[in-house]
Amino acid sequence: MKNSFSYPRNLPLNEKTSTVINGESFSVSELNHFVKDVLTAAFPQPVWICGEIQQYDRNKNKKHVFFELVEKDPNSNEIIARINLVIFANRKIAIDQILTRSENAFTIKDDIEVKFLCSVDFYPPHGALRCIVENIDPTYTLGKIAQERQRLITTLKERGVLNKNKQLPLPLVPLNIGLITADDSAAYNDFTSELRKSGYSFTVYLRPTLMQGKNAPQDVCQALQELQGIDKVGVIVITRGGGSIAELSCFDNALIAEAVAASLVPVLSGIGHEINTTITDMTAHTYAKTPTAIANYLVIQVQQFVQKLAEQQGRVLQGTETTLSDYKRHLNDLALCLQQDTMPFFKDQEACLIRLEETLRHRAPGLLSDQKNLLTIQRGRIKHGLRTLITQQRNQLTAYKKIIEIARPLNTMKRGFSITRTQSGRVIKSIRQARSQEQITTQIIDGSLVSCIKTVEGKIGRDKI
Repeated sequence: MKNSFSYPRNLPLNEKTSTVINGESFSVSELNHFVKDVLTAAFPQPVWICGEIQQYDRNKNKKHVFFELVEKDPNSNEIIARINLVIFANRKIAIDQILTRSENAFTIKDDIEVKFLCSVDFYPPHGALRCIVENIDPTYTLGKIAQERQRLITTLKERGVLNKNKQLPLPLVPLNIGLITADDSAAYNDFTSELRKSGYSFTVYLRPTLMQGKNAPQDVCQALQELQGIDKVGVIVITRGGGSIAELSCFDNALIAEAVAASLVPVLSGIGHEINTTITDMTAHTYAKTPTAIANYLVIQVQQFVQKLAEQQGRVLQGTETTLSDYKRHLNDLALCLQQDTMPFFKDQEACLIRLEETLRHRAPGLLSDQKNLLTIQRGRIKHGLRTLITQQRNQLTAYKKIIEIARPLNTMKRGFSITRTQSGRVIKSIRQARSQEQITTQIIDGSLVSCIKTVEGKIGRDKI
C-alpha cells in the first residue's frame, strides 16, 4: 500500500527536513516515497540534461530502453558522474521520428553527446533515481559532433596527415584492389558490380571489416595493415553504403586518419554520404561519394590508360607510315638516279665489248698461228732436251753397272778372295770374332772349305793349342 505521508508544501525545504527528522522512524518504502515527493517538488518540470550515452546499444532493441548518461573530465576523459535514463516505448517512437526529420539525421547510440529533456524521477520500489526521457535536441548532438570533428581536422592538418597519402603516385593501371568493407554488403555488391560492368580484368582482395560502431576504427586500421602485406595490391578502397552522421562518425577518427597517412599504397574512400565529407575522405588519396562512384573512378583510370595506349599506338602507326612513305620516295629517287647514272656506263661497256669482239674476230687467226709456231718450237726443244736427258741417264746407269760388277762378291772371289763364316753363318771380319777349336767355313769361287781354328794370331796376342 502506497505511503500517504506528506510534508507541508508551504515550508522551506530545511524546515520540512527538520520536521521529518524529529518525527518517528520510517520504513524503507516511506523513506523512498518521501524522497520521490522531495524530487517531484524540486523538479516539477522536465529539465534538459547533457551527457554522453553509455550502455544504450545493448538495450536498444528492448521495448523500454534503459541506459546511462555520463559526464567525462575534458582533460583525462574519465567519467566523473553518471545517471540512469529510460526511454519508454511510447516516447522512443516519437524521438526516433524527431531524429529522422532533423537535418543530417542520426540515430541514438553509445559514445555520442546528447541533450535530453528528462523528467527527474525516483522509483520507490527499487530506491532508484532515474530520468525519464521526454524529448531530444538533435542540434546539440550534431553541434558536438561538428565541434569535435573540426578540432580533429585542425590537428591533423597541422601535422600534415591530411595530405600525406595524396603524395603517393596512383598505379598507371590500378587493376589489383584491396577492398575494406562489410562482407556481402550493398557497398560491396555496388562496388564489384561497377568493376565487372567495365569489362576490365580487375582483381579484388576483400578484407571483411566492421564499418560502424566503436570497434570499427581499430578493425579498419588492421585491414589497412593486412592489405598492404599483399604484394599485388596497388590501391586500397574503403567504402560503405552511407548512413547517418552518427553512424559515420567512426570515419571521423584519428586512428583511421593516421593509418591512411601511414599507408604505403594509395587509399581511396567511398563512404557513401552525399552531404558531408568524413575525415577519412579528407585523408584519402582520392574520395567519391558512393561505392559506385569510387569504383567508376578506378574504371576511368584504366580507361584513360587504355586510351593513352591507343593514342600512342596511333601516333606510332602514323609515324611509321610517314617514315615508310619518306623512305619509299627516297628509294624511288635513288632508283631513278641509279638508272640515269648506270645507263651511260652500260652503253660505254657495250661499245667496249663490241670493239673487243671485232678485235678478237680479226686478230684471232694471227694469234692462233703465232701460238702454233710457238708450240712447234717448244715441242722441238722438249724433244731435244728429252734425248739429251735420256742419254745422260743411260750413261750414268752404265757407270753404276760397272761399279756394281766390280763390287760384286763373286767377282772379288775370282781375284783370289774368300769369305769365312762361323758355324752360325756369321761372316768373320775380325780375329775378335774367332775362337780356338771353333769350326769355320771358307767360301771360295768354286766351293767351300770346312776347317777348325787351331791358332788365333793378331795384335791382341796368340792363343796356343
